[in-house]
Amino acid sequence: MILSKRRNTSSCRSSRRFRRRGAATVEFAVCLPALIALTIGTIDLCSMLFLKESIKLAAYEGARRGVARGRTNADVIARVQQFLDERNIQYSGNPCTFSSPDFADADTLENVTTTVTVPCDGNLLIPSALFSGTSLSADVTLRKEYKNLPNN
Repeated sequence: MILSKRRNTSSCRSSRRFRRRGAATVEFAVCLPALIALTIGTIDLCSMLFLKESIKLAAYEGARRGVARGRTNADVIARVQQFLDERNIQYSGNPCTFSSPDFADADTLENVTTTVTVPCDGNLLIPSALFSGTSLSADVTLRKEYKNLPNN
């Protein structure tokens, strides 16, 4: 009689273990899509933040080039495009716009704002419908160190 009780106990344990294994599988199946979505969302957000910071740095680099004497908007645009190319950021046409006055016309110690705008499409690690068709822009305001001398 003692032997039969042991057999029932061991079969009951294996049945409980099998049911627990099934519950863990169901829990995993329910949680996995949420974990994947959270991971992809985190990667997408970090990629967006990197792009935003790169655009801000490109605007700063361009504005820094433009504040010196004799520098024009073309110098700023060339530096911004060089910086964006170094970081493999895709853009089309001229990514820069300038406030009025711009670097060619600003007087000594006059503020000039450089704005750089690039599309999100093609610049994020994971192509996302959330950011599709949107653009990011960043601007930097610096003072022109010296007014450009007139061309003689």
